[in-house]
Amino acid sequence: MDVQGRIREAKDLTPAERQLANTILMMGDRLQSCGIKELASAASCSVATVHRLCRKLGLEGFKDLKVQLAKASEHRRLHGDVDINMPFGAGWDASRVASSLDSLYEATLSQTLELLDMDALDHAANLLVNASQVDVYTQSHNLYPAQMFVDRMLSAGRCATCFESMERQTRTALASDDSHVGLFVSYSGVSEVHGRIMPILAERSVPMILVGTPAAMRRNPGLDVYLCISDAERYQNRITQFASHLAVQYVLDALFGCVFSRTWDSSMRFLRDSLPYTRKPGLVDGTER
Repeated sequence: MDVQGRIREAKDLTPAERQLANTILMMGDRLQSCGIKELASAASCSVATVHRLCRKLGLEGFKDLKVQLAKASEHRRLHGDVDINMPFGAGWDASRVASSLDSLYEATLSQTLELLDMDALDHAANLLVNASQVDVYTQSHNLYPAQMFVDRMLSAGRCATCFESMERQTRTALASDDSHVGLFVSYSGVSEVHGRIMPILAERSVPMILVGTPAAMRRNPGLDVYLCISDAERYQNRITQFASHLAVQYVLDALFGCVFSRTWDSSMRFLRDSLPYTRKPGLVDGTER
């Protein structure tokens, strides 16, 4: 979620930190013209309290707070105030629901593109191109975009797996070596998969890629590549995973696109060679008889 959401939902704040958080929210864009001492005075707290709150929010300091607030403000200006967690309400007609989801998708893709490091995406693609097998580790609703990614890789002749059961994921990790790549998909970075699978892969020197939010990245240091996605969605108090699902799908599709472009000749050859075996009955070259 954006910095304003993190401020609203921050836990374990002292009374002074909570008062400071409320002051920041009330000031809105006016904070951009304030110095740290002015903010502390407005919130009747110390400069040290400002620094502590910034750390609790996962920020580098007061300057980073102002930068993130400015980004959130610009994001709302460009994409409106759609509630990513509750994008439609009781009694909405079809036009209003569709328009709200359009805004949600646009906002999610825009923020994810801003967070996504292109050098990291290139690095991840190169790891996958050179791997003998790509093993995707994830759980719950992330299994759907992950399995679609595996299908795309297989359509280009790349060996890939994504098993639903934890037992099969664990055995896959135990059977892997440094020619494999482990691709983790996790919005929060706290799933059971991480605690069980990552140590196994580390022992076997398997390169690891994580697709997740900045918070997921901080919770899992030391991996080879991080592909960050929009973190505007709450973990709870949401209708369902609209934003996170779309962000994960977008990054995985971009990753597949990079892999395919690097292996264009062999991937296209595999596609052509597979057509006689995969063509739908009753279709010739994609058209009905």
